Amino acid sequence: MRNLIVSVLLGVLLFGAGCSTTPSEQAYQNPEPRLVPGEEASAERKSLVFPTALAGIPFRNLEVYEAEHPGYGVGYLYENEDTQLDISVYDGGMDEIVEGIYSENVHLQFEEAKKQIVAVERQGFYKIISVVTDDWIHVGGQPFLYFNYTFENGLDTKSSYLMLTGYDGNFLKVRLTTDSKLDTQVFDAFMDDFGRLISGPGAS
Repeated sequence: MRNLIVSVLLGVLLFGAGCSTTPSEQAYQNPEPRLVPGEEASAERKSLVFPTALAGIPFRNLEVYEAEHPGYGVGYLYENEDTQLDISVYDGGMDEIVEGIYSENVHLQFEEAKKQIVAVERQGFYKIISVVTDDWIHVGGQPFLYFNYTFENGLDTKSSYLMLTGYDGNFLKVRLTTDSKLDTQVFDAFMDDFGRLISGPGAS
């Protein structure tokens, strides 16, 4: 796979939900991100080194999908008793993926990911309670399309985040899900660690 960022270090805004549509219908809203002038993403090539833990969440597994499913790339799973973090790096079989969030392909991938969230709900695995944010966000200087929602799975109330961007010739997609009572603590810690990961010395 072209330029796949798979260096692994193992040893070592707001969308108002107060409207007549359901949370599932709200998930299909298509954001139109607008950065402040002069804040375009860097086009320099990067190489990520994934650590043994992110935001205190330990690394659990690396899935390499590319061999059997070209374009699917790789997936990194971080998990503890309260939180699951999935990071996917893939190119979808496309020859060129523009850096950042301004390309049509990045928006299409983002919308497809949101549709998958709703499809899982329709299968009965959880119920979406509210759409909190459907917009864009900076992580370590890199813009991401950004979707935050809450759901119930029959036992707990969870807060979940989807983020996606064009990064170093690939799509970089994040799914972070944690217990609602830990939401702010986990999200802030993730933003700090992941921001350093994608913009620090290991990504240059």
